[in-house]
Amino acid sequence: MKKFLSLIIFGGFLFGNSFGAVANRKKELVSIDSLVLMQKSKEGKALAEKLQKDIKGFQEEVQKAQQKVVGLQETIQKQAKVLSKEALMEKGEELTTMKKRAERDLADKEESLKMKVQKQQGLLRDKQLKTAKKIFDKKGWGMMIDKNTPGVLFVNQAIDKTDEILKIIDSEYDQQTAKNIVSKASGKKNT
Repeated sequence: MKKFLSLIIFGGFLFGNSFGAVANRKKELVSIDSLVLMQKSKEGKALAEKLQKDIKGFQEEVQKAQQKVVGLQETIQKQAKVLSKEALMEKGEELTTMKKRAERDLADKEESLKMKVQKQQGLLRDKQLKTAKKIFDKKGWGMMIDKNTPGVLFVNQAIDKTDEILKIIDSEYDQQTAKNIVSKASGKKNT
C-alpha cells in the first residue's frame, strides 16, 4: 500500500512538473517589431524597390506636366506682342484649363499611388503576421505583442523574436521565389 501511495505521489509530482513546464511555456511573452520585419525582409526590400520605381515614374509625370505648362506660358509670352486681346484671352484660358487639368490628373494619380502603396504594404504585413502566427503556434508562446502597438512603451530585448521571425519570413520568400522561377521557366519551355 505504501509503495502504491508512493507511486501515486511520484506520478502526480512528475505529471505536475511536466504540466507546469507546458503551462509556463504557454505564459511566455514574446515581442516582434512588424516595421522591422517589413523593412528588413527580402520581400519588404523588393516591394520598397518596386514602389520607388512607381514613385519615380509619378515624379517624372509631374515634371512633364510642369514642363508643358511652362512651355505654353513661354509661347504665350513670346506671342503676346503679336496676338490680339481676344487671342491672348483665349490662350490665357487655354493655359488655365491646362493647369487645372494637370493638377486634377496628378492629384488622381497621386491618390492612386498612395492607395497602391498602402495596399501592397498591408498585404505584406498580413502575410508576415500569418507567418509569425504559425511560428507562435508552433513554439507554443503565450502571447506575442508588436512593439509598434499603441500603449507598448518598452520591450526587453530578451523577449524580442523579430530576428527569428525575419529568418523564417525570408526563407519562405526564397522558397516562393524559387517556385515562381521554376514555374516561369517551365511555362516558357511549353510555349
